[in-house]
Amino acid sequence: MDSLNQTTQFNFKVVILMVLPSLQLPNTLNYIGVFLTLECNLSCSYCINDPQQTGQREMLFPIQAKSLRKCLTPAEWSQALNRIPYREDLPITLQGGEPMLYWSGKGLGMILSETPHYFDLLTNFALKPKTFANNLNGQQRKLQRDAPYPSIRVSYHAEEMNRVWRGQGFAELINRCEALSDYGFRVSPSKAESDVGIYMVAHPQNKMTAEMESTYTGRVPFESKEFLGIHEGKLHGHYLYPFSTDLIARNIHLNTLSCECRTTELLLDPLGFVWGCHFYLYQSWIAGGPVREFEELEAQGFRYSENRARIFAIHDLAPIGHMLDPDFTMADLEVFRSCRHYGRCIGCDTKVKNDRFQSYYDQGIAHTSVMIRNIQMPASLYDKVENLDYSQKFFTPPL
Repeated sequence: MDSLNQTTQFNFKVVILMVLPSLQLPNTLNYIGVFLTLECNLSCSYCINDPQQTGQREMLFPIQAKSLRKCLTPAEWSQALNRIPYREDLPITLQGGEPMLYWSGKGLGMILSETPHYFDLLTNFALKPKTFANNLNGQQRKLQRDAPYPSIRVSYHAEEMNRVWRGQGFAELINRCEALSDYGFRVSPSKAESDVGIYMVAHPQNKMTAEMESTYTGRVPFESKEFLGIHEGKLHGHYLYPFSTDLIARNIHLNTLSCECRTTELLLDPLGFVWGCHFYLYQSWIAGGPVREFEELEAQGFRYSENRARIFAIHDLAPIGHMLDPDFTMADLEVFRSCRHYGRCIGCDTKVKNDRFQSYYDQGIAHTSVMIRNIQMPASLYDKVENLDYSQKFFTPPL
């Protein structure tokens, strides 16, 4: 792509896209997550976008008027993502909201056509298979790679999908996934041999039935994923840092705590801002998103490093950087920053999990999406901390 000659139009405004410096990816970078949009066709009672899991997905992230700019254009995303060096072993994960809906459904193919990367797609399969495939502009191979799991990971939401598909939610989802074989994708019951697979959060209210099992068996991979959150007063999931997700939600303490935190991932919101964790990203968009700040930043040539202190002066939650800022570097992610919201972390940030190097499974080294230190843990909570001897190394002052 010749970025110097490329133009894009939004609201009758022509923007010239300039070539930006390439980013130097550290070998330890585990994940690149791009939230193309936070709009969604479903309004599930349980949604990972809802920080407090209060069943308010539709109210927290309403579908906005099309006249209000809430995302980068496909050309801007291509410009931003082309800063990332191609790595066969590090795909860029497109997610939301519902990424199939981005740019009226046409955006995925437009981005894939102008970038060299492999991509993973987290979706609820909002579009029919033929429409989805046609929108890819022949770029199916960008969603196909040799990996131990499918590149297209489809989430199953029983309540909402049965509502939309008149009681046939699971069967319709299986049919849509299976139909991808007609459009150049590999579909196999073995997840290592399939480009698409279905995943269900193992929430206590989600049940696998014999009918569901007979429907997917021999057709499409199906797995459950660990439920992260609180159900009927009980915390589910395994977390490295004590009380990181439930300090306030379970009334363990009256106030959040201070700490220092840094991300191990590259997290990008719909407007291209780089965030240090999912909590900051989600909370910013629950408040309406940094839309006005983006307009001001755009007027300054996206020079976020130079203008952050002024543009985000009144904001408690500020991004780390912006992908269209020529001065943004990956070193910005490696800085520990002060945070006073410990205790309201998103589960996927502080849960113990495996990284792409299989460090947890192979070496017993716990990985988390964020690294936290100097937690100002009150002494009154010490007797409630499980495995205190191990956890105290994250506290300050130490015991």
